[in-house]
Amino acid sequence: MTRKYGRLPAQFPGQLKTLTHYVAGQLADPPAFVRVPGEHYAWGMLGNDQYGDCGVAGLEHGLEAQALVAHGIVNAPPSATQAVDYYLAYTGGQDTGVVLSDFLGYTRQHGYYGEKISAYAPVNHTSVTEMRQAIALFDFAYTGIRVTARMEDEYAAGEDWTLESLNSQTVGLHCVPATAYGSHRATVITWGKLQPVAWAAYVAMMDEAWVVLTGELTQGDGRGINYTQLQADLNQLQ
Repeated sequence: MTRKYGRLPAQFPGQLKTLTHYVAGQLADPPAFVRVPGEHYAWGMLGNDQYGDCGVAGLEHGLEAQALVAHGIVNAPPSATQAVDYYLAYTGGQDTGVVLSDFLGYTRQHGYYGEKISAYAPVNHTSVTEMRQAIALFDFAYTGIRVTARMEDEYAAGEDWTLESLNSQTVGLHCVPATAYGSHRATVITWGKLQPVAWAAYVAMMDEAWVVLTGELTQGDGRGINYTQLQADLNQLQ
């Protein structure tokens, strides 16, 4: 199976603070585990076997996870063709990949196939506790990782990613949403399937993570976030 990448190096807009800065009070301690939403759901490749649209695929998979948590079903999700079309419209027709923060800003302005991205904020990706809070509160964390040749082999073999997975050459920068976790590992969605990754390895391979607030999440429920301040800071980026 062909696998593509497409994430460009992480960029963090200066006006945005990390998620904990926008907490209205104190975030609840994360639960011990979060189960995979729709464990037998067909996630789909979403064009990431032919194009470097992992940023689009990762966001769509995250939004599908939110829908599964909220409703137990995903109603008419965008197709692989639509995901690729959105990606190419964003890039001007070139398969150039995306900067995740820039792409989130674009979707906040333009929406994504009827889904309103109302806000987003970076997460301290070096903190397992804060990553767990992000997944538990917002149903997924939109993350950027580096992938090694050994990780590709382990993915193909159905094996977990561990710290030992990083002991080989980096072959690409990738976007994966994390949708579940336990005490020892998280579960991400990549190239159309679930991939377990040990927490220590995940923190080591990750260089950015984001929470995404949709219109549904912010209708009276910002998950303990000072939504007004976050929106004000995002508006400065326009």
